[in-house]
Amino acid sequence: MMGEGVAKWVLLAYGLFMTTLVAGVVYGWQSFRAVFIAEGVLSEGCDANSADGECPSQAKELGLIFACGAWSVQACRMVTGLVRDRYGTRVCVVGVMLTVAVGIVLLAVSPPQSLAMFCAGYFLLGIGAGVQLCMQSISMLFGQYQGAASATLSGAFTLSAVIPLACAEAIQSIASDKRTDGGTDKASYADARGGVLGAWCVVVVVFAASAMWLMPRGGEFRESVRYLVGGDGGDDDEKKTKKDDEEDGDDEPPRVPAKAANEHRRAPHEGKSAREQLVSLDFILLAAWFTVMLLPTNYFIISVGDQLEGMGDDDGEITRGFQLVWVISTVLSPIAGYSADVVGRGSTMTFAMGCYAASFAMLGFGGEWSGLSLRAQWLNFVCFNVGRLWVFSMYFVSVGRLFGFRHYGTLAGAGLLLSAMSTPLAVPMHQSGVDGGFGESNLASAMICLGLTPYTMGWAWRREITEEGMRGF
Repeated sequence: MMGEGVAKWVLLAYGLFMTTLVAGVVYGWQSFRAVFIAEGVLSEGCDANSADGECPSQAKELGLIFACGAWSVQACRMVTGLVRDRYGTRVCVVGVMLTVAVGIVLLAVSPPQSLAMFCAGYFLLGIGAGVQLCMQSISMLFGQYQGAASATLSGAFTLSAVIPLACAEAIQSIASDKRTDGGTDKASYADARGGVLGAWCVVVVVFAASAMWLMPRGGEFRESVRYLVGGDGGDDDEKKTKKDDEEDGDDEPPRVPAKAANEHRRAPHEGKSAREQLVSLDFILLAAWFTVMLLPTNYFIISVGDQLEGMGDDDGEITRGFQLVWVISTVLSPIAGYSADVVGRGSTMTFAMGCYAASFAMLGFGGEWSGLSLRAQWLNFVCFNVGRLWVFSMYFVSVGRLFGFRHYGTLAGAGLLLSAMSTPLAVPMHQSGVDGGFGESNLASAMICLGLTPYTMGWAWRREITEEGMRGF
């Protein structure tokens, strides 16, 4: 067996892998989009509407598929959060991963012109985000470095984009191999899609089974630590975990010393009931900030492929670069958490919003400001992905730092459900850009980010000074 120090790192590695496998795959959309276009998915009517290879009707319907998945990522984590808090991490993780497996099957077998099946499959794929929510409480094992551990798990959510990227490359490779002349056709793409996604589905099911013994029955990973260091993870461990949880009741704060095990820092709202935490001004403002920031986030992801094609990226080389930078940016996730631990959440949030605003400026606002050249958009990719990683990290870090982990699933899920309200608004912004240019939508997105500065540099920054003793820049 292993010591507790090793056990917590094993659980962190396992949580990172499980999160990468299913949690954020919806955001690998540009990789899926490329192979869908090559296969001719939803291309009916393109001959009549297209010009110079462009097909507005196909672009709009593909954007709708992504919107279904993006909405599911946010909204369904409320359900998974409630399931996690009520029935435990093990039941929630296994259920979520099996649901994702069904979504993968739908994407694998869907007829090319079936918008409904693609939307349903991508919607179920988005439910996989619940795995990340369940894994977040692993960070509590790391004491004063809780923020860095939590942000690292959020980084694994970002790293999930490597799964669609790998699937897309495999589909293209297999489709090319089916042709003796080295070319590809729509039928070979459809066959390759079924085979590659089927293999991914098998892997998901296998690791869903592994969660049956590595995930805790309750919400605390102390049970899993005890299992790995020599406990049987059975009824005795479950009773001990429940006893620990009961000591952290809703009516009074848990009786812990100032320097608890692992140097755990007490959250300002820790010990309150879930209802009290949900109606607190801290939670309302945090959830509102995250909800508004999700609008420019999803709009960028839906539209960036079309905007780059409008700049001349006909072969999709630069668009594939966006997904590559998305994946590589994962290595920066611990820095986001460390920044929250040392510099403060308010300043870190403001930095993220500044990255977003600069990114939309690089795409261009139309008129005299047309943005950077196509090749220079690599700088845009770095800027956007750093900002996006910081935004998501700061939401999950903030929930843990402000409210603790007893009701973490409920609170994080409630904020994510609220944020789902902004996702559908990205669809008309994208469709407006397809019809008349993206400049106005880009400008609106940048202004949204800058307009949230009073919260991050006002409320959040001052809150840290008075409640947590942090200092901003």
